[in-house]
Amino acid sequence: MTPLFNNLDREEAHTYSLVLKAVGIGNRVVGVEEGYRIDVPEPYLDAALDAVVRYREENLPIDAQDFTPRGPAKRMNLSGVFVAVLLLSVHLAVMSSSAPDDYFKIFGAQARSIRSGESYRCVTALVLHADDAHIAGNMAATALFGGAVCAITGNGVGWLMILLCGVAGNLVNAMVVSAGHLSIGASTAVFGAVGILCTLQAVRLVLFGRGWKKAVAALGAGMALLAFLGSSARSDLGAHLFGFVCGLPMGGVYQLWVEDRMGKKGQILCGVLAAAILVAAWLKGVWSS
Repeated sequence: MTPLFNNLDREEAHTYSLVLKAVGIGNRVVGVEEGYRIDVPEPYLDAALDAVVRYREENLPIDAQDFTPRGPAKRMNLSGVFVAVLLLSVHLAVMSSSAPDDYFKIFGAQARSIRSGESYRCVTALVLHADDAHIAGNMAATALFGGAVCAITGNGVGWLMILLCGVAGNLVNAMVVSAGHLSIGASTAVFGAVGILCTLQAVRLVLFGRGWKKAVAALGAGMALLAFLGSSARSDLGAHLFGFVCGLPMGGVYQLWVEDRMGKKGQILCGVLAAAILVAAWLKGVWSS
């Protein structure tokens, strides 16, 4: 994180922090001897400066000496690409095994088994894919929507939230579908990310006085995306829908109650927790089988 503003009072610091969050730039308010400063990731310095300058032009007289522009802004979060490659690695390993279908039977989100207490399947099913087209689509969506969430929340927090949405979506879906229903794929978590993004945007619009109509429009855009991408003949619409629905409150809670983007230690802790949930679920599945 690199300082962008210094010597701010508390109200200025938290106002500018909200402005940056509203345009998807993670930041941290830090108390110093002279008052408060705002830290942002170095690649986002120019974009952060531009966002606050535009806000001040509309609301406050500009004091240019507070601004410290740096290098070119980059809006892409590569963690989505990294996770997409991990999904591909698992898919290739499963498909190259002697009995790929056994993985689906043991680790897929089968409703009957989940209802019987094998809740680990809600986690393990997220990294299994039926064929090349299935994994390709989910890789692209994971890189795009997962990366977008993490650009706002940070990598550790973002992937933990997305994982929890996927798990919750699979669990709810298993409770309402037929006992023999089997669901696999990362798309439940992907639509959780879409839900998170929708409420992050909707809550920002309300907080900045842009009106409820625009906030509702943001949620409507998410529903349209769900209908367009998640309702094809081969898709598990229920899992997609419940993943999306679980993402809505997750994004709202984050936007309303997380005042500052979590620091490096917190991000690492959340990332380790997400990885531990995945590893523990797979170990549980191996042990149960």
